[in-house]
Amino acid sequence: MDFLADTGFLIDLWREARQSGPATRFAQANAHRQVGICWVVEGEFLSGTVLADHDTSIVSAFMGHYPIVHSNTAIVRRYSQLFAGLRRQNRLIGPNDLWIAAAALSLGLPLLTRNTREFERIQELEVMDYTAPLP
Repeated sequence: MDFLADTGFLIDLWREARQSGPATRFAQANAHRQVGICWVVEGEFLSGTVLADHDTSIVSAFMGHYPIVHSNTAIVRRYSQLFAGLRRQNRLIGPNDLWIAAAALSLGLPLLTRNTREFERIQELEVMDYTAPLP
């Protein structure tokens, strides 16, 4: 696995099936690399597809491209450290984003997101904005 993606990346890829956009361009430019997601991203994305009443077979086929990282002791410990550090600095981010960041850090992977403002509060996290122009 080369990247861990946040929910926004999946949402953008899903929506860009009709017309290419920044997530599609990033995916095409990095087709030789593997993008994974954590269980939180899977849950957030699937919740949206259920609310929108999307065809479950199409959603399953789409999701099948992304290996899922499940919680483990290392991720839980990293989460607790991040939470405490950000809370002390009064810079806390949302709990789901904190789990996503903890998973990326535990795996030593850069995080694909367009939500850089929130994730850049975590100094040790490598944040990659997939909406930025490609070199």
